[in-house]
Amino acid sequence: MNSADSSRIVVRPARPEEAAAVARTHVEADRETYEPIFGVKFRAVAMAQSIARWETAFVAGDVLLVAMDERRIVGMAHASERWMSALYLLASHHRLGIGRNLLSRLCEAQRARSVGEIRFQAVAENHKALAFYAAMGAREVGRKLEGEGDDAWMDVIFALATDAPALARR
Repeated sequence: MNSADSSRIVVRPARPEEAAAVARTHVEADRETYEPIFGVKFRAVAMAQSIARWETAFVAGDVLLVAMDERRIVGMAHASERWMSALYLLASHHRLGIGRNLLSRLCEAQRARSVGEIRFQAVAENHKALAFYAAMGAREVGRKLEGEGDDAWMDVIFALATDAPALARR
């Protein structure tokens, strides 16, 4: 896919019957993102666990968006109340503006729910994600140690005003 093809990507609310397809994208994008960062310490998300997560999100009425190309889901974003728990995009679709579109649409949906700010975490070693979130207007508000012992890692906690992505595009 090249940047000319990104115009064929549609961002829309996910449908409950797509839980398994959302999970496939989640598991694949998680592996692509975190296996290079964590190496042998990487632990893949189990498909059944991911499906259960997204089925629960549908039941809860959370915001769950997908980025679709002609054939499949290539990205997704999720938020419940004031917390964004996921923004994933397949590596083949990075740097095409799709992540920006997903985050902007997620913020729009949250604004429609009268949410003025969302918070989220990103792995401190995920430098691409940290740069992306900073460019979108997110600000670091803390850090949190995740995991235990030798498997522990540091997360950066961000806050993002739900109108910030629109301002970042100007």
